[in-house]
Amino acid sequence: MVRVPVSEATTASRAFVWMALLALGACAVTIVSGTLAALTYTDSELVLRSAQLTLQQLRPVHETFAFAWVFLGGVAIVYFYLHHTFGPPSAAMRRRTVWQIVLWTVAGLGILVTLLSGRFTGREYLGYHPAFSVLILAGWLLFAWNFFEQSGISLSNRPAYIYMWSIAIPLFVITYLEGHLYLFDVVSGRPVRDIAIQWKANGTLVGSFNLLAYGSLMWVSGRIRGDDGYAHSRTAFALLFVGVLNTFTNYGHHTYHLPQTAWIHWISFVISMLEVIILAKVFLDVLALLWTASDPQAHRVSQWFIRSATMWTFVMTAVAIALAVPPLNTLIHGTHVVVAHSMGSMLGIDSMILWAALAYGLEAVLGSQHPVVCGRRVRLAAPLLSLFLFVFLLSYLARGAAAGWARYVGPSAPDFSWLIAVFPGVMALSGIGLAVTVLWIVAQWMVALWSAMRPTHKEGCR
Repeated sequence: MVRVPVSEATTASRAFVWMALLALGACAVTIVSGTLAALTYTDSELVLRSAQLTLQQLRPVHETFAFAWVFLGGVAIVYFYLHHTFGPPSAAMRRRTVWQIVLWTVAGLGILVTLLSGRFTGREYLGYHPAFSVLILAGWLLFAWNFFEQSGISLSNRPAYIYMWSIAIPLFVITYLEGHLYLFDVVSGRPVRDIAIQWKANGTLVGSFNLLAYGSLMWVSGRIRGDDGYAHSRTAFALLFVGVLNTFTNYGHHTYHLPQTAWIHWISFVISMLEVIILAKVFLDVLALLWTASDPQAHRVSQWFIRSATMWTFVMTAVAIALAVPPLNTLIHGTHVVVAHSMGSMLGIDSMILWAALAYGLEAVLGSQHPVVCGRRVRLAAPLLSLFLFVFLLSYLARGAAAGWARYVGPSAPDFSWLIAVFPGVMALSGIGLAVTVLWIVAQWMVALWSAMRPTHKEGCR
């Protein structure tokens, strides 16, 4: 047994530790609420309903904390970068960070309690009371202050991940405010305008946390490789350019049915096709860099998650292509295929990236020989997670494709009753397996991070 001292980096990375704890906590809430929501499709719905838990309550909890997980994970990695690059924070920055953590913790707890009690707005991704939005926005402004104070606003000769973060941070503020325009009668009183603004704001919010996640991947990959050259490459900046364009247009395939100008739909379609090609190229390049890492035994957990993200990128880009093609969009939009695309992108791409980045941060804080980042069980968790996710998403894709085809063909459609019958069971079993795997990883990491706040010794890998 190896005795591994907790890294002295813990003191300097305290903001990273707290943000990582909040992110992993949000991830746990997302998984638990999602699992319970999935069970409402089975005979267990009556049990959940007797416990005053319905799909109407669980769905907004699941959506809200899924967004929070990705944003908080990205923020944690940005703080880790700041402390690694610029050293310990100033006293003023520490105070701002404390207030940021307090504001977001209060908002998170308040949102969880109110949503479970049945108090929600009915909005997509913004289902909680607007009062909590004020706390979230205030905390984000403190984060923006901390980032730009240390990193600066100049982008001259900076790597692509700095561009990504520098765009994502103010973009969140703009689109978050835009998403709350429904509070004004001039928007909420006009349904077509309301739907268009809602999807545009939500799509851009997704784009902002994608930029946070992709920037985190790019920085961590460079650290693992020991070479930051890729972040200065043309390919990286091509991803940045197309990613920013897609951020403002990726909502278009959700509004094909709205009476909008045709050129809006065409721009969305063309950029969506271009974005998936560039993104696939970037992940292939990142994977090639990681395969040539100087020490094949180093950062094994991070590399497993990045490889999983690579695989899921190709799967989800195929679904994205289908959603962006208008004739196919007509068939599958509004079915379980869209749910599979949303959850698959969130789990297979964004979450895999963040687990990879957080695993790297944990190695720095806990030591590379800590069992939660180098143990055999943790190394097996990534492929097991992908297996459960594959079965889970396949059930949704099959169910959605069947529903779309039946809707298109009408009474002459094939008999899909067998698929409808097996869907709840397959979805629930694979979902529970997925949830248990994720929660096992999250629990291990949260306990280790909490223990890291106290100077002690930890048991190393065997």
